[in-house]
Order: sequence, then structure tokens, then C-alpha cells
Amino acid sequence: MIEVKNISKSFDGKTVLEGVSLVIEKGKCTALTGASGKGKTTLMRIIAGLTEPDTGEVIYREKPRCSFVFQENRLLEHKTVLQNILTVAPDRERAEYFLERTGLLPDKDKRAADLSGGMKRRLAIARALAYGGDLYFLDEPLRELDGETLKSVAELIKEEITGKTAVLITHDEFSAEFLSDIKVKV
Repeated sequence: MIEVKNISKSFDGKTVLEGVSLVIEKGKCTALTGASGKGKTTLMRIIAGLTEPDTGEVIYREKPRCSFVFQENRLLEHKTVLQNILTVAPDRERAEYFLERTGLLPDKDKRAADLSGGMKRRLAIARALAYGGDLYFLDEPLRELDGETLKSVAELIKEEITGKTAVLITHDEFSAEFLSDIKVKV
């Protein structure tokens, strides 16, 4: 369980979050929903310890191993698809499993820089899932995906996070409904 108590954050005098409190339940996916620009990503970054709040605190009951799908893909553009995963998750069999599940196995030797936007997004997801962890931070994970690819990748994420703690950032109703157990409007 993670307790978020009275979090406030401003940037350049503009308040982004004010007095936010919530509980992230262990083994559940909590979706932080709301319109763009309402502080969802900032709140996620504060919960993850990547950004300091101006006021308030985040209390972890235990120290988790965290895995991230950031809003930006944050790939190693000069490395191959497979190398992007092996850099953080050195189990080749596991890496290739997630590449297969995301439809990227035939492209494993391509440089990340040569992939389309949707392929880069699938690689970022495959990397996070291959790394694994106790706590997943998923910031708009299904953006840039559509059709059958969106459906199959959403199913894969759901399989992998079921029973684990996850924080999902989304303004997409499908993502919130399909992936989360709990929805909190920010």
C-alpha cells in the first residue's frame, strides 16, 4: 500500500496539484484520470519519487521494485530493439517473449530509431514488462496504438499487472476501464 498525503506542487507560480490525498492499494491498478494538464503525470512522478512535492508526503509500506512506461518512450535510439530490453532485463528468453507478444520479434535487430511511433511505444511497453517489478507506473501506455494492436497490447499489460500494484495515468476511457481496478479523478 502507498499512502499519498496532502500533496501540493507548483511550477513557476502555477499550482498543478493542491492537497491531493489518496491510497494506492497493494495488488490493484489505480487509474489517475482527468483532462490533460491537470497534474496526473506530476502526481505519478511524485508518487514514484522522481519529483519532490512542495508539501505533503508519500508513504510506502514496503520498498517496491518499480517498472515504468513513461509518457515519452525513452528508448536507446542507437541500439536495436532487443538491446533496448536486454539493457534493463538481461534474460534473453523473457525479452524475446515480450517482443513476440507485442509483435516486435521480427524487428528485434532493427535500431529503435528506425521504428514507427507505434512500434516504439510497443517497445517501451515490452521493456517495462520484461523488467518486471512489484509496482508499475504506466503513463498513457496505449497512446499511439490502435485496432488489433491496441487490443492485444492492452490484454498483455492486463495479464502482467493483474495482482500487482500499478498506477495508470490516462485520459482515455478504454484504458481506465480495461486496465484499472480503481479510478481516481485528478
